[in-house]
Amino acid sequence: MRTKTGFTLIEVMISIALLGVGLMMIIELFSGGLRLGRVSQEYTQATQYARAKMEELNLKPPVEEGVEEGEFDPTYRWKIETEKVILLPEAIDPDFKPPANLIHVKLRVFWKSGLKERSIQIESYRILKEEGGGKPS
Repeated sequence: MRTKTGFTLIEVMISIALLGVGLMMIIELFSGGLRLGRVSQEYTQATQYARAKMEELNLKPPVEEGVEEGEFDPTYRWKIETEKVILLPEAIDPDFKPPANLIHVKLRVFWKSGLKERSIQIESYRILKEEGGGKPS
């Protein structure tokens, strides 16, 4: 009797199928890593733009309440909302004029990432001293 050694056709086909599934999973992991790297870079860029805009706001004269919008570049845009914070309700003492106003500043940076629109938000407060005319300085 002779014994035959080797693989049958079905064994070879099963091993090739398993190898193909394994390779597809590895390729998917690499593409997911690249996608996450791109999104991370976008968030980093948006954060840098937001920090630069907040620094610009600190150098500008005090702001009034309202909304202001603009663009950094064709991909990234910004929106600033400012509002006065009421520290003491008027019902307690209507004649009281605080020596300074507290302004809430909310900065949002938006950008398009593939089919999604992403955004980050930074919030801060500014103190504006009152001058003689009752207008913020």
